[in-house]
Amino acid sequence: MRKKINLALVGSNFAFKGYLPVIENNNNLNLKLLCSRNIKKIKLCNKYKKLELVNNWKKIFKKNIDLIVLAVPPKVQEKILKFNLKYKKMVILEKPISTNYLKSKKLINLFKKKKIKAEINLTFLNHPNFIYLRKIIKNKKFGKVLNYYINWDFVSYDYNVKKKTWKVQQKLGGGITNIFLTHVLSYCEFLFGKNLIYNVNTSIDRFKKINFIKKIKCEVKNSNNTRGNIILKFKKAGNQNHVFKIDFEKCSVVIENKSKDWTKNFRMRINNKLIKFKKSNKYNDGRCDQIENLINQFLKIKNYKKLNYCLNSEKIINQIKY
Repeated sequence: MRKKINLALVGSNFAFKGYLPVIENNNNLNLKLLCSRNIKKIKLCNKYKKLELVNNWKKIFKKNIDLIVLAVPPKVQEKILKFNLKYKKMVILEKPISTNYLKSKKLINLFKKKKIKAEINLTFLNHPNFIYLRKIIKNKKFGKVLNYYINWDFVSYDYNVKKKTWKVQQKLGGGITNIFLTHVLSYCEFLFGKNLIYNVNTSIDRFKKINFIKKIKCEVKNSNNTRGNIILKFKKAGNQNHVFKIDFEKCSVVIENKSKDWTKNFRMRINNKLIKFKKSNKYNDGRCDQIENLINQFLKIKNYKKLNYCLNSEKIINQIKY
């Protein structure tokens, strides 16, 4: 019988919405400890009375923990990853890896050198629609890819109310580039090969001494000579709108999501014909399905491929001037 992996979950908001339902549903995992800044509220919930609850992440490393799952701001994540170099616990982390590319590169190189098993949650790389797209591209079912176009509009509560948090500050690992462009560049590399970004244009809003990119437009060339256009921008209200069109030699493929849920409601059309995928209603939050795929893969294999995708994206973002 396979020994269960003792797990510590660190974080508050997304830790409970995205990771906790998946961890509780996985028979290979034993959730042993919760670490959160909102520990007083958690203690009031009967559901977690049997778990050990702490508000200081350093206490995790004194416990019998095999795997640490992080859903914390980049600045905190950076400190935990650095601290873990001594203890070599397995880690699942969020993007960006740290607050800047050079720190991220150093940390991941040390993880590889010390052979610390780690993986990063890049949502779309675990999504069935994007995995299906990759198969189409690789087997050249519709011929070569000629070009692609990505337009993604989204709402940011913190930006709309001009709230000064890490999520609106580029230097703290937030902003449109670190939160959204990392996703897009990662799935572009996943599908088309390494990215070279050029002709970048940005629209800046300044508030509370923060230079905030509210729109970014860029052209991309990939290692297989595929070219693409990316437009990302914030909007004030409504659902997000994520459109990804790929022109092949024989047809066009469009995947689109116009719902509140980032991942649950993608629709794919090939030459305007709707392709049906089995819809999962296992979790309320669609991101949980992708996290489940991530954890299952992580338990089976050991490589740093997704971390490399993220690191390559962070390198490009580091070069963007605005």
